[in-house]
Amino acid sequence: MTFILKKSIWLILFLFIIGVLGAWFYGTETNETHRTSQPSNKDEGMKPVETSESTPEIQELSLAEEFKISEDDFEILQQLYQDTQSIHPEFLQIPKLDISTNIIEVGQLEDGSMGVPDNDIDVGWYEPGPLPGEKGNAVLAGHVDSRTGPAIFYELDQLEVGDEIIIQDSNGEELLFEVEKMESFPFDDAPLSEIFGSSDEKRLNLITCTGVFNREQGTHEDRLVVFTKLVEDSISEETPEPPSQIEINGQLLTFHANRDEFVIGYRVYMIEENGEPEHVTSIANHERKSYLMEDPNHNYMVRTVNITGEESE
Repeated sequence: MTFILKKSIWLILFLFIIGVLGAWFYGTETNETHRTSQPSNKDEGMKPVETSESTPEIQELSLAEEFKISEDDFEILQQLYQDTQSIHPEFLQIPKLDISTNIIEVGQLEDGSMGVPDNDIDVGWYEPGPLPGEKGNAVLAGHVDSRTGPAIFYELDQLEVGDEIIIQDSNGEELLFEVEKMESFPFDDAPLSEIFGSSDEKRLNLITCTGVFNREQGTHEDRLVVFTKLVEDSISEETPEPPSQIEINGQLLTFHANRDEFVIGYRVYMIEENGEPEHVTSIANHERKSYLMEDPNHNYMVRTVNITGEESE
């Protein structure tokens, strides 16, 4: 009886030891497999947000898609930008007529009519109205003749549809307008709303006298109006300033934003061995201004992008 009990105890103890060893061996192998099949927290943190392989080509995306802006918001920002492209007029050029002259400000006279320059070589810009390049009808006026002979707009009636009118500011910035139509009106019955009124388009109208000179009235009987419209492609696109304080810490590239209201984002480029930049990611304005470099052994650069798609140097 004693011998049988002792044998049973040893058998139970043997089985227990075998079980413990088996559990330990099985558990060790399972845990090792788990560790090799899952990335560590450190590996996960070092994973770049985007690589050159996963970044779509710029030309495949619209600016709105690239920088994660809704189409509606993008159109609003575009319109705001276009509205700022007006200039203070200082010089007028009409290549076809070989005209190049100064523009001076004029206002409204006591009788309600538009003022004109007190000489026959300058052109007057109606200052109470829009600037050239703004939505609406900007208006220029010049004399057709004087007591001594022809004046600056003597040949204005020789213009044709499609001819160019160039307005320049004191900094040399230019806007190009194109003639759309020409009409003559009685001096006391011109369509003022069409000439001076509001418009959703960016227009410039040139006025001068025409027709027979009425000595009783002291003026010509008609007014010639040249209606022109801004050629949008003529608007000069300013190069945006680059981002500031670009720094690299380990594999992390960071920079400070350009605060211009028309900046929509940034493009990060990796410089290849041949010196050519390769686009690796785009960063929207609302995103963190940083990028985890895939290959820190390369040089990188960051360029600002504005609403027109222009990049900084």
